[in-house]
Amino acid sequence: MGRTRFGSLDGVHEIKKKYRAETIVISAVLFVLIFIVFLFAVSKASEGSIQEQRQSLTDAVDRAIVQCYVTEGKYPESFDYLKENYGIIYDEEQFRVDYVIYGSNMRPEVTIINLK
Repeated sequence: MGRTRFGSLDGVHEIKKKYRAETIVISAVLFVLIFIVFLFAVSKASEGSIQEQRQSLTDAVDRAIVQCYVTEGKYPESFDYLKENYGIIYDEEQFRVDYVIYGSNMRPEVTIINLK
């Protein structure tokens, strides 16, 4: 290596190599941490979206039941009747709707179950 009036430059190059290796390790660790945080955020956003879909379906079914009762004077006899006549559309692979009737003059009990 070259020499200067202060001595050899070999020591300077060794210091640069050492810092370069540490910088690469720190960068890799930071990248992995940021990636993990990103995956966590995406999974939480997905969970929130499914809960919003479930709540939206619950609200739509409740509105359809009330609308049927007001319009026809009776509660719907089945969930299929609500789907056909009141436009209930949902992802059947994501949710299961449990529709239980206790009597013609009693409001049906609706339970929505996440399948995934």
